[in-house]
Parts: sequence; structure tokens; C-alpha cells
Amino acid sequence: MEDKTTLQPQNNSVNGTARKLLRFLRGMPFSFILLGFIIAACVAGSVIPQGGSAALYTQRYGASWGGLICWLQLDRVFTCWWFIALAALLCLNLILCSVSRFGAVRRAWKSAGEKTWGVWGSWLTHLGLLLMIVGFAAGQFLAREAVVYGIAGSTQPLGDTGLMVTIDKFEVALRPDNTVEQYTAALTIANAAGETQSGAASVNHPFDAFGYSFYQDSMGWANYVDIKKDGQLVKTDLICAGEYTFPDDQPSLALMFNKFYPDLIRQPDGSFATASPQLNNPYSLYSIYFDGSMVAMNLAEPGQPIPVHNYEFTMYDPVEYTLIVAKSDPTAWLVGVASAVLLAGLFLSFYVRPWEENRRKQHADESAPQLP
Repeated sequence: MEDKTTLQPQNNSVNGTARKLLRFLRGMPFSFILLGFIIAACVAGSVIPQGGSAALYTQRYGASWGGLICWLQLDRVFTCWWFIALAALLCLNLILCSVSRFGAVRRAWKSAGEKTWGVWGSWLTHLGLLLMIVGFAAGQFLAREAVVYGIAGSTQPLGDTGLMVTIDKFEVALRPDNTVEQYTAALTIANAAGETQSGAASVNHPFDAFGYSFYQDSMGWANYVDIKKDGQLVKTDLICAGEYTFPDDQPSLALMFNKFYPDLIRQPDGSFATASPQLNNPYSLYSIYFDGSMVAMNLAEPGQPIPVHNYEFTMYDPVEYTLIVAKSDPTAWLVGVASAVLLAGLFLSFYVRPWEENRRKQHADESAPQLP
């Protein structure tokens, strides 16, 4: 029969190793190591453009550094496996630390002369950090974002959300010096059931409807474009700056609307600019492409024909368009709760600490000389 006493030293060794590992995982040195790596990763993610192609990094940083960036997944820091692993380990560290300290904190709270809440400060700070990490991580997977843009009176689907967005009105409020004071878009949102909600979205003041927050993001200019072939109108289109249009029977020929100047002026260095946002001297910068190659670039005022062989492009009636961003984040409430818990923990840690005074007073009383 095997002697069970010979297994005890080995079991004690295993238990001792497990306890050491547990102390390390819940300890502050481990959390500092994790925070150091996470901060370094965040800095790299802020400096290196995210989500680009391998060719982009090779062109910008060279073949060696570009290849290393892609191999280390620094081109998508916040969604790569090792960053998620670091965040998970930090959560584990905070959980173990919070669980292991809960009993001691509770006993200290009960044993205080007065049941003050300051003793919970550090514990609540750890809990707030944990909830915040969980909330942000969940938001990466559950949050949704969609973009829609158009002129006043237009209606477009909001991605694959099933919602339709109508831009009822768009206004740009200007200051006396012609600088922009506010962008405001009046919106009507309709769901698949035909229900509608209306409101206004302006910069820093989103409009909430059907679980989404609609943000006024930016604005630009659009042009109507008539395309004629042999003098006959064959197509009318509306394109925003940065977009292009082409004859349906000749897709290899395209006009791109590059930029709009409401009040065109030529600067001393020869470049073009706009003197004001008013339509005082409007011109559009355009490019003509054929088979994917640019063959011409010039300026045209509204209504000016642009002949290309037997085709003719005419841009007219410039109008402002707005870009709306819609966001839905079901975990936003968790981040809000986490922030409140974190602030409460910091407040208790730094401003509500009479329990330490009671402890020092008790220690002073016990160490004072006793009279015979």
C-alpha cells in the first residue's frame, strides 16, 4: 500500500506555489506591469494610424518597420488579441484584489469607533475601475454606429438599422464675422413599423430616437449635375464634394466634384480660397476622369457647361448638405455607473478618513503610560 505521508510534502509544495501565484495575480506589482503595457499600447494606438492597409504602413514607415507594425498588430491595437488579453488580466487582478480585501475592509469598517464610510474608498476605486473596463470592452462589441448625409428634404436609410432618416431642414448660424456659430439639422426618424420621432440635432446637442443618438457631425456643399449627350439631357444627379457622376452609357467617363468655393478669391501665393461662406462668387473645382486616369482639372461657375467630346456636364444650384452620425451603445449606463463608483471611491479615499484618526487615537491611548 502506498504511504500517503510521502505525498504531503508534494501537496504542500503545490499549495504553496498556488498561493504565491494567487498573491502575485492580485498584487499591486502585477497591476503596475499590466498598466504599463496597456499605457504603452494606447500610446502606440494614438501615434500609429489604425485600420490601414499593409501598403500604407510600408509606404509611411518603410518595409521593415511597416512589417513589424502589422506583425505586432499595432495597426489595430484596441481589438487585437494581446490587448484584449492584457485588459482581461487587469480585470482578473482587480477582481482578485477586491474579493480578497472585502472581508478585511468590512471588519475594519465594523470595528471603527464610528461606522464611517472612508474605509471603503480604496475598495470602491478598484471596483469602479473594474466596471469601467468591462463597460468599455462590452461597448466595443455591442455599440453600433451608422452615418447618413444629404440635403434638406432628402430621406435615406440609416445603414442596416431599419430606420429611415429625413433631413427636414438644415441651418448654419453665422456670427457677425461670418464664422460658424452652430449647425442644426431638423430630423424625422421612422422605424419599420411606420412610427416617427422628430427633433433637432446640433453640435454637442444630439437628438435621441429609437435607441440611437443622432449627432450633427459636419457639413459641406453639393451640386446638381446635368449630363447631356449630343445636346440631349441623359442624366441629372446630385453629388456632394468628393463624389463623382458619369453617363450611364459611358461609365469610363466621370466628373468628380472636388471642392466648392462660395466666395472664390486668389491668394498672394496663387492658391485659391473662399473669402466668406456667402454665395458671392461661387465656383466648383472639378476633375474629369477617363478609364481611371485624370485628364482635366479646372474651376467652373454654376451653370457653366463642361464639354468632353460629345458629352457635356453642367453643375448648378449649389446647396449645403449635412452629415449625421447615429450611435447606439447599450453599455453606456454601465460606464456611467462605473464613473460614479470610481468618483465615490476617490472621494472617500481622500476626504472621508476619520476612521484613520480613530485608529491613531486608539493606538495612542494603548501606548500611553498607565498610572499605577
